[in-house]
Amino acid sequence: MELSPQKQRTRRAILDAAAGEWAQDPAVSLGGIAAAAGVGRATVHRYFPDREHLRSALTSDSWAALHAAIVEAAPGSGSVLEVIDRIVSAMVHVGDRVLFLFASTGEEPSRADASVAGAVDEILVAEIRRGQRDGELDPTVPAQWIQRMVWSIVYTGLHATGDGLVARHGVDDLIRWTLRGAISAR
Repeated sequence: MELSPQKQRTRRAILDAAAGEWAQDPAVSLGGIAAAAGVGRATVHRYFPDREHLRSALTSDSWAALHAAIVEAAPGSGSVLEVIDRIVSAMVHVGDRVLFLFASTGEEPSRADASVAGAVDEILVAEIRRGQRDGELDPTVPAQWIQRMVWSIVYTGLHATGDGLVARHGVDDLIRWTLRGAISAR
């Protein structure tokens, strides 16, 4: 069923609010999400019958948004360090969704979500391996280790912005600086 543009905006507002609220506190109520979205609780229930439906929709939407942002970062074009910089910026751009996905670890993803998550990781690992072959990244470090470092440092940066330690507009640079020092060829 195709939603009208107004209903699409309302659904998007609910998902955006849920991402922001649950990224900070996974226990936030649907009423809190409704308030953050600027809608009533009944409106949230019209789109998502219960908390689990909203959480499932947000998980799928978050993986899709992250995948789209990373694909838009143009993997394969330019030096690997430039690509990783763009991927980091993409991850920071969808920051609440990344934090939500981290907060949701441990929950069993749907097959479709697991497929998209795998595609995200494949893009990143492929770039890391390209960088190791081209001599930009340290070839003695396992590619999956570097991939996990990227995720960890992005998470740390996003969490630091929520804590007020770093401004959201400056966290990209700090993440990139940290990563380059850790993964560049020696």
